[in-house]
Amino acid sequence: MTPNVTRLAQDALAHQHAGRIETALAMFSEVLRHDPRNPQAHFSLGIGAYQAGNIDAAIVHLQAAASKVRKHPQVHQLLGLALMNAGDLTAARNSLQKAVSLASKNADLHAQLGDLYRLQRKPVLARQSLERALKLDPENGYGLVGLGQLEVSLGNVEEAESWFEKAIALGKELPAALHRLAFTRTHAERPDFLDKIEQLVSDDAPLARPEKSELHWAAGKVYLDLGDTPHAAEHYRTARRIRYDPFDQKAYDERLAFMKALFTEGFFAERSEAASESEKPLFIFGMPRSGTTLAEQIVARHSAVASGGELGFFRQTQQELGLMGPPSPALESRIRSLGPSEYARIARAYLKELDAVDKRALRVTDKMPHNFEMLWLMSLLYPKATFVHCVRSPADTCVSLLSHALSPAHNYCRTQDSVGTYFQSYAGLMDHWKKVLPVDIHTLTYEDLVYDQEGQSKALVEAAGLDWQAVCMEFYNGDSPVTTFSDLQVRRPIFRSSIGRWKRHKDLLPDLFEALGPLAPEEVRKQPKLLDPVESVSMGRPDNDHHLGEAMQSGKTV
Repeated sequence: MTPNVTRLAQDALAHQHAGRIETALAMFSEVLRHDPRNPQAHFSLGIGAYQAGNIDAAIVHLQAAASKVRKHPQVHQLLGLALMNAGDLTAARNSLQKAVSLASKNADLHAQLGDLYRLQRKPVLARQSLERALKLDPENGYGLVGLGQLEVSLGNVEEAESWFEKAIALGKELPAALHRLAFTRTHAERPDFLDKIEQLVSDDAPLARPEKSELHWAAGKVYLDLGDTPHAAEHYRTARRIRYDPFDQKAYDERLAFMKALFTEGFFAERSEAASESEKPLFIFGMPRSGTTLAEQIVARHSAVASGGELGFFRQTQQELGLMGPPSPALESRIRSLGPSEYARIARAYLKELDAVDKRALRVTDKMPHNFEMLWLMSLLYPKATFVHCVRSPADTCVSLLSHALSPAHNYCRTQDSVGTYFQSYAGLMDHWKKVLPVDIHTLTYEDLVYDQEGQSKALVEAAGLDWQAVCMEFYNGDSPVTTFSDLQVRRPIFRSSIGRWKRHKDLLPDLFEALGPLAPEEVRKQPKLLDPVESVSMGRPDNDHHLGEAMQSGKTV
């Protein structure tokens, strides 16, 4: 590195320490132009990308920094957190364990490792790490919120609330604590902490995008409980704009078209030798908010089934194969050239992950919803596995997606138009899979399950090749940790209030219905359009939720 570049890096670091972040990041980018392996530049740009919610870029920069400064605990810490956000829990665990080994007295690191163990559904290890954090620092915010999160995942809601309340009283990790406390209860009266949320979102405090969106989601939940529709709708819309970048629907449809053209009946017939004999995988997939967690909890009550939760294996494999990127002749050639040895390697690696969950179980669930994109590989490797497709009313699914905080990777949820269009793409891919895959797919409909719990539960267990056990009816008493957004709902018996939820908001959802097209509710499709598109454009709203804004002025339910 030349003296000029060294000086530029030092100046950039000075700007960063002084709080002039944009100037610092621009200068660090210039440093990398001259010195592509500069660890300080990669670390600082990684921090900036992480705070902006650009997790993929953060991981690239932080991995580059970690490869150069292997004994810097903060680099491994932030890399671990970024990997956690991306769903690569195995790599995240390695990074956080490395950070802990380098700074064993740092309470934050133990607490963050504990949260990683929680996501990996290892409650004993999670509690040990979190309690270690609080032993080192009794007021550690990560430890307090982490124990609350752990108790929620285990169904201990009252204990969880006490941890969140303690963190709030101490002013520690406020966005996360306030968000979780807001969602642990239904609010009949205005809670005191709502003022704190409003203060934080109105201040000019330099909150990261994920933290700010969490606060808006929390405020929206509370206002909706209180019946204050205008404020709820405004907070939800703001949360989505902050949390999600615009979704590239065109690129997504190009990827799916490529997959449909490549993965045909002939493709599978020519590769039957790739099949494993294992019946252990029990795949549960479908759109988020379609009942995948509920399905897993039902079948996981069976004595022969272990709950694996949302395993990121096939998502990572999809990335490694290049199927997350743009289609190309080279990509097609790469997929077509995969041979028996490569398929066998992938199959063994996945079964190793299932054995890590429970080596003796006859079935282990994998309920990663978006595995619907990788059904070609799953069915090719495991034709004797169980495949469960969870479906729910498209309108209800989309309304739920619009009103729940998912990770930034779900940016198709940004607007009514984007989520409805995405749903159509997903449905088209599933139609293709049903025609070409060499496996039977058991369809579990949420509405049928709610109205016929026993019959649908028996059919689900039978699809898994298992004898019926009555304990599966008591899914809400399961002791498997639940780490998804349904962690509270599945701790209660089945309820019907979520069916037809869209009907309570139908005047607010014309953009969603338009985007869903033939998948919109029949009664809506028979009605004339609620608002002329020209009139919609003339309102000058910043996104496709303009109808929601109009409805807020009239006090309609959202």
